[in-house]
Amino acid sequence: MDTARMIVLLARRDRASGMGSMSSTFRVSAAVILIVAAAVALAEAQENQAPGAAGEGLPDGPGKDVTVKACGTCHEGRRAASVRLTRDGWAAVIQDMQKRGATVTDEDFPVVLDYLTTHFLGEAPQPLNLNTASQIDLEAAGGLLRSEAAAVIRYRDQHGRFKTLDDLKKVPGLDFKKIENRRDAIVVM
Repeated sequence: MDTARMIVLLARRDRASGMGSMSSTFRVSAAVILIVAAAVALAEAQENQAPGAAGEGLPDGPGKDVTVKACGTCHEGRRAASVRLTRDGWAAVIQDMQKRGATVTDEDFPVVLDYLTTHFLGEAPQPLNLNTASQIDLEAAGGLLRSEAAAVIRYRDQHGRFKTLDDLKKVPGLDFKKIENRRDAIVVM
């Protein structure tokens, strides 16, 4: 029975019992029905949007569905679309994501790697300039957590450009070991 029909039946019942056209029972019942109907409609709308939202911004091609399944629960498509890495760079990112909990099976690994390198291949690994890098770049190419990337940007915005990599030791909430481990791929210019 749809929501409008239920409300009409409640109103007729109230009128028949002599309670007037808008008894408090009717108003409460109608409000509850409307809230439940709205919640159901919202849940269905979100359910219908979820599969497309994760792959939004990604080009079609072999392996897209596997890549969305493996990466889409944590990242929007535009995150991958904003990064260009070599095949080795993408392999390192996928391995890092596996360590962080991404479910990429041994069978899916080459499929995801092929998809990313086909559509988001970089010529050569470019060093990441911490003075200009976006949060997405700090996470993807810099290997930082979201909170660490946000802390770097916040510190950079408050204190100005970094002069040396050692300046990052001053950033609260940043595990400097990650910077140490990537010294050859990170610069401050």
